[in-house]
Amino acid sequence: MLGPMKNIHLQKRRPIAWTFVTGCLALPIAAMPLGSVARAASGSGEAKRVPVLLCDGDKDVLADNTDMRNAAAIALRKALPFQAVNSADGCTSLAALLTFASAKVLITATTDPGESSPSQSAHLSAYFLRDSGGQLRLVASKNNFADSNSSWGNAGEIGTAHFGPDDGMMVTGVSSQQGYSTGSTDFYVFRNGGIVSLGMVPTGWSNDGAAATENEAVTVTAKVETGLQRPDRVRVVYSRSAHGEDDRTSVAIWHSQNGQFVLEAGSIPEEIVENFDLDANVVAKNGTPIGSADVAPSAIAGKTLWSINDAGMEQPESAIIEAIKQDPNYPSICRLTGKKMLPSLSEAAATWFVTTSNRCDAGAGLAPVWIVSVGPTGKASIVLSEFLRAVKMQDGRHENFRDIIVNGDAGLPDSGDIYTFDGTAYRKTKS
Repeated sequence: MLGPMKNIHLQKRRPIAWTFVTGCLALPIAAMPLGSVARAASGSGEAKRVPVLLCDGDKDVLADNTDMRNAAAIALRKALPFQAVNSADGCTSLAALLTFASAKVLITATTDPGESSPSQSAHLSAYFLRDSGGQLRLVASKNNFADSNSSWGNAGEIGTAHFGPDDGMMVTGVSSQQGYSTGSTDFYVFRNGGIVSLGMVPTGWSNDGAAATENEAVTVTAKVETGLQRPDRVRVVYSRSAHGEDDRTSVAIWHSQNGQFVLEAGSIPEEIVENFDLDANVVAKNGTPIGSADVAPSAIAGKTLWSINDAGMEQPESAIIEAIKQDPNYPSICRLTGKKMLPSLSEAAATWFVTTSNRCDAGAGLAPVWIVSVGPTGKASIVLSEFLRAVKMQDGRHENFRDIIVNGDAGLPDSGDIYTFDGTAYRKTKS
């Protein structure tokens, strides 16, 4: 077996704090916690636009996602040229469109010219857009505020994050080398007129590509939660899967100090300790009991990702249970647990994310999952039945249901297939 990767440190390579140029336009703080972050460039009325060459793969993104298409046209420029197919020129991909109370933030990822390589990073940029009279308007931007943490120039998985009164984002990436994979999440907060790096937290590890036998393969994945009662803290639920063993779950609380995260309480898997070369003060806190303030559910009312590792699940109502029992994929020896999806995937019905209790009929970090729609009359209908790890809500809609990304690979938490609703159930439309 090849030796595992080492020398992966918690401190981010480029912790950056930056400030926008202030001007005459300021977003109302009460309406959007970005506060003074979202301001236009002085004397311009809107932020300067930088011409970009979009990656060829974004043609499908723009064709399928109206919100992304509108945001990109306003943030970048009306004409959006694309990179030639198989070109080695650097290009810009549309990595994420984050939605907050009264603003949107478009995140792009730009690669340098040259052939792609495992060590290649993407340069992340942010464009802040405000709704003005039903139309989006670019009010601020920042080019190259950080580099991605994924291999091959990938942007990683980018989502919203919340720290006390402040909004921000988290960037989760996976790097692979010699059959080993490591996952990490970088956190940024929009604070005091700038984007501030809070640091990095280790969120995954796998030796699946290097294990000599299936019995030696181990995979660690994680579910990250922000919006805790105490700011600058994140809760990470780790799930460790190994052949022939029951899955093990542990919870850890990480706290940002001076641009890097330290372990405050809870437990982290031994593979994370061994392969991330954690500082002594982090290891010393491993196993510390978690305080009541950090056990409380996240203060964020809505979310866009649901996982079999989520805390706070409960037995669904009887109509949901009876509907699932009619599904041929239901293992009759298993009990069910789940949670109502807030926001719902449909404006016309409630939706539930349901899986099996106590990892029944689960393995390799995956489990049976059902998404169940409950209409106004209380009738429950299964709209998705799969063996998977997580589903993530997308901006696109089909037949009044949001599109979703279905993740079926615990070793690659950022991967997934796009599913759309056909009027009866979710069907895979794109890998």
